[in-house]
Amino acid sequence: MKKLTKGLTATLAFGLVLSMSTSTLATETTDQESTVETAIPASEVTEKTAEPAKKSLKATANAVVAKKGVSFEIGNIPVASDFVTINDNTNNPTFAFKNGQPATGVAGNYSTVINVTFDDATSAEITANFTVNAAATPLAKLKSSSPIIAQDSKPTPSQFVTPATGVKLSFKSSAPSTKTVGTFTTTILATKDGKTEELVASFYIADQTLPVVSPINEDEVIEKGAILTPAFFVTATDNSGKVTLSFKPGHEATTSTIGEHEAIIIVKDAAGNTREVNVAYFVGNNIATLKTPVLNAQTSTATTIYGTTSPNVMVELLDINEETIAITESDAKGNFTFNLKTPVEQNEEFILVAYDYNGNYSDEAIYTYVGESIKIAAQPKSSTKVKPNINVKKANTKSFLPKTGDENSLPLIAIGLLLAGGATITLRKKQA
Repeated sequence: MKKLTKGLTATLAFGLVLSMSTSTLATETTDQESTVETAIPASEVTEKTAEPAKKSLKATANAVVAKKGVSFEIGNIPVASDFVTINDNTNNPTFAFKNGQPATGVAGNYSTVINVTFDDATSAEITANFTVNAAATPLAKLKSSSPIIAQDSKPTPSQFVTPATGVKLSFKSSAPSTKTVGTFTTTILATKDGKTEELVASFYIADQTLPVVSPINEDEVIEKGAILTPAFFVTATDNSGKVTLSFKPGHEATTSTIGEHEAIIIVKDAAGNTREVNVAYFVGNNIATLKTPVLNAQTSTATTIYGTTSPNVMVELLDINEETIAITESDAKGNFTFNLKTPVEQNEEFILVAYDYNGNYSDEAIYTYVGESIKIAAQPKSSTKVKPNINVKKANTKSFLPKTGDENSLPLIAIGLLLAGGATITLRKKQA
């Protein structure tokens, strides 16, 4: 009984120890498994974070090859990529000339070496053939400088470009407007044998219209010493609305001496367009220096008038409105004769004045033809000092009216006599 109890006790003790050992082992095993399970994710995270970048793959063969049929015109400056064809751009190839920029100055067949570098640090050399061709002749060339087109003009394509032989030029749309001053562009088409080239040309529209000038005071006799301005001789207008008048330096108008003179006037508009105008003018004395014409009452009739003045001068007969009736010339002794086609009418006033081509003139003498009685008033002893309105151009032409042969006209008699049935000529001063 003791042995059985002892054995049972030993057995239980062993079982307890075994059970405890097993539990402990199980616990340790569980703890180890738990530790491994929690360490694995941490290890994996550490490995993912520290994992080096994936290496690039080496470029594929024939990723870049020499381009075929490469050609340039003389003078062109190609770049390295012009000589290659890219079949695979995965490794980002870049290109450079191995031996520097190839020359294209002379026509011919050439080759050049291109260095190709990939982003995986590999590289390759490619030899490319190319041709340099003589430059093709363009259908047209732009003018060397932008043309200046006149405002309000109608431009043509040839003002903008120079065509080759047989080339037809035209505007791509319509002819450009030229109404506004400024810089503009237009497109020209050059066409030949079915080929067309476009050329864009710039141009400037400028006011090139000259001022319009009109002469004035052409027949005026200018007094000696008078001050003249360009505006005395001409008027001017312009499309810009603004003009300036001035004498050309060295060709100013002067009145210091009598006789015929010339001056040059410059007319300029706002755009700088100028026109030169030559003007002729006549300077006369500022006082009467010739003898006032005196009518001869003894011999004059209503159709034939005789008188005296200074020798070898022109004598002009005018109506009271200073319109010329006739012009004659005195002889070496100062005698002159008017043969009138139309007789002087009763109570008609007329004017006599003398002048020469050197700018000298006389006072005006005004006469009145009166019927029934004849009376001749005494001529004034002092000069009237009235400058005549002489038309110089008319004075250059002698005009003699034909003799009428009016024998019935009564002669003019001497001063102071009164005869019934006669006629009277009266001399009076013209009021200044």
